[in-house]
Amino acid sequence: MLRRIPSTPLVCLVVFLSTIFLNASWAAGPDESLDILLKPNQAGSAPTVVAHKAKAPRAASSYVVAPVGVPYPPPPPMGITKVKPAMCQPFAVGAPMCILPAPRMGQWEMSAQAFFASLRGKIAYPRYSQLNAWQTDDSTLWPNLTDQLQLPAHQVVGQFTASYQFRPNWAVRFSVLGFQSSGGGLVQQVNNLTGFFVFGNQIFTYGQQIQSKWTHTYSKVGLVYDAIRTCRSKVSVFADWVHVDDRIDVFCSWCGFGNSTFSKNTDAAMVGLQFQKCLVAMPNGGTFSSDCKAGAIFLDNVEGWDVELGGRYSIPLNAGGRWGYLKGGYRFINLNKSQSDFVFNNALEGGFAEFGFIF
Repeated sequence: MLRRIPSTPLVCLVVFLSTIFLNASWAAGPDESLDILLKPNQAGSAPTVVAHKAKAPRAASSYVVAPVGVPYPPPPPMGITKVKPAMCQPFAVGAPMCILPAPRMGQWEMSAQAFFASLRGKIAYPRYSQLNAWQTDDSTLWPNLTDQLQLPAHQVVGQFTASYQFRPNWAVRFSVLGFQSSGGGLVQQVNNLTGFFVFGNQIFTYGQQIQSKWTHTYSKVGLVYDAIRTCRSKVSVFADWVHVDDRIDVFCSWCGFGNSTFSKNTDAAMVGLQFQKCLVAMPNGGTFSSDCKAGAIFLDNVEGWDVELGGRYSIPLNAGGRWGYLKGGYRFINLNKSQSDFVFNNALEGGFAEFGFIF
């Protein structure tokens, strides 16, 4: 007797499995159905969305599933960092950028200047002489450096300057200017009708042959503070200690007496401003800039000023901030010192040429 196969339970099992597969495929798509079925259900945890890379559509598929983008927050900062300003570069993309050549921290700037100066000045030494009863404080009666003392009216003066940038906005600067000028000739009758002048303990009269020599040293050392400093311009304030040495010798070989010597030194102070601005940038990386400074001299019975108006052409030597430059312009130096025993006024004025390096 044949056993009957129970068909009703089998039919129910097939219908149940078909329902499960169809529901999973409709919810997740053809490529994710198997993942959802095989992934275990974690009770008590929030559902996690898994992003999959979009696959190329199959030839038999009629639709494409777009990738799901999950936003991620930016990573936390790795501590506090100091923001440094961008460094000025001598070249820029496209048109060249106008960069003012200026020493960076730890760099030197050195220059040598030739000052083509015209000389003016007067001296009363001694200020009240027993040899001249008519001598007063009238400056027209004081001996002139070029007329009575026969010193040359034009002189080429050399100056050396060195500065060190020990802080981003602070530098120490030293400069020395010096020369020795010699002249001679017959004493001229200029202002006083008698045609004589008093120098030291001697009287020099009209027609006498004299020889004169003036040794002058003008040195400064001080601090420079860059109050405004950008890639294109710089405004600096400086304060200097000024030391001046002067020695004038007048000798008359036909008069039967020796030298009369004036030798004095001065210690004073100077404060001033310096302005620099880049004006034009060249295609080769060079720049043309203005460079002007002015200082007032005071203390120790001294009044004076030192003014320099000029421009410089600079070229970069390499990418390490090294420059070479040529500078030219006009300069005025005036020093007036008066004491109870003497009065000495002198001025140097004229054009100058300078070359220097920043390294």
